[in-house]
Amino acid sequence: MTKKQFKEGELEGCLGAKCNSCCCDDGLVEEWIIEYMAFHDRMKDFLISHGIKIKFIDDRVKYSNCSNGKECKFLKYSLNKEIDLRPIDCKIYPFLVDWNTIDFDKKIVNLYYWGNECPMVKNKTISKEFKNKVEEIIKSNFAFLFHSASFNVVFMNKVFKKHRFYKFSIKTAK
Repeated sequence: MTKKQFKEGELEGCLGAKCNSCCCDDGLVEEWIIEYMAFHDRMKDFLISHGIKIKFIDDRVKYSNCSNGKECKFLKYSLNKEIDLRPIDCKIYPFLVDWNTIDFDKKIVNLYYWGNECPMVKNKTISKEFKNKVEEIIKSNFAFLFHSASFNVVFMNKVFKKHRFYKFSIKTAK
């Protein structure tokens, strides 16, 4: 992740701006179309007006320019500070959902580390409380997205290597 991007500091024990790593991996933030429709489509013009770029790629949506280098635009420009508008992968950083291997029959979501740049990942110091919060976010969002289905979360305890190799098309929202 590049040094110019937003240091979110949401995770208990995170060093925030004192850390040499960054939590925002602008350009690799994505979500499924169904997640986009549930949480962001009604605000598409608003997000675009603040410089967030939205690309539709098959069954996914890719965001870029989500950070101005200091702040997350989803958080900064939120109309309701009580609601976290970020995509699921941003909310659960340093974890990410492996969207390609969700088991809809068994209702299992695998979570990997986004990368190993985060000192808390390197030092294996992510608290149980934060993992519980992440699990709650996944279960709540997935129940909303998939008709009240109850998903189980599996923490894979390794970096998801394929994330940086997804191929995205160039259709951009207007």
